[in-house]
Amino acid sequence: MAEPQQPTWLKLAVLTVIVLAAAAGISAFKSSAYSTRAQIFAAREAQQWQDYQVVSLKKDNLGLHRDILASLGLSEAKAPKAPKTTAAKIKGYEEEMGRLNQERDQIKKVAQSLAAQEEELAQKAGELGLAVILFQLGIMSSAAGVLSRKKILWLLSLGLGVWGLVYLVKNLIF
Repeated sequence: MAEPQQPTWLKLAVLTVIVLAAAAGISAFKSSAYSTRAQIFAAREAQQWQDYQVVSLKKDNLGLHRDILASLGLSEAKAPKAPKTTAAKIKGYEEEMGRLNQERDQIKKVAQSLAAQEEELAQKAGELGLAVILFQLGIMSSAAGVLSRKKILWLLSLGLGVWGLVYLVKNLIF
C-alpha cells in the first residue's frame, strides 16, 4: 500500500528539529565552558584581592612602626648600640611602604583585569544560555507544527532558530 504524499514542509520541519537540537547542544556545551572559565577567573580575582589586603596590612603595620618610632623620638644617645639610627629606620620603613604601595597597585590592576574578563565570559555564557532556550522553543514549535499540521508553527520555529543562531555565532566568533 502506498503512503499518502506528505507536504514537503513537514519533512523540512522534522529536519529543523534535528538541526535545532544539535545547535542547542553546541550552545549548552559552550555556555557551560564559558561559565566554568568565568568561575576560574572569579577565584583568581578573589585571590588577587586577598593578596591586596595582605600587602595593605603589611604597609599599614610598617606605617605604625614608623609612627611609633618617630613619636618616641629615640636618639642615638639613648641607644648607642643600635645598628641603625632612628632616622635610618624611619627611612627604611618609608622605602618599604613605597615598594608595598607599588606592589598593591599592581595587584589591583591584575584583579581588575580578571574581573573584566570574568564579566565578559559570564555575558557570553548568559547569551549562549538564551540561545539554548530559543533553540528549545524552536524545537517545540516545529514539533507542534508537525503534529498539528500547521505550517505557521514551523515557520515560527525557523524564526526562533535564526534568533538563537545569532547568539550562537556571535559568541563563537567574537
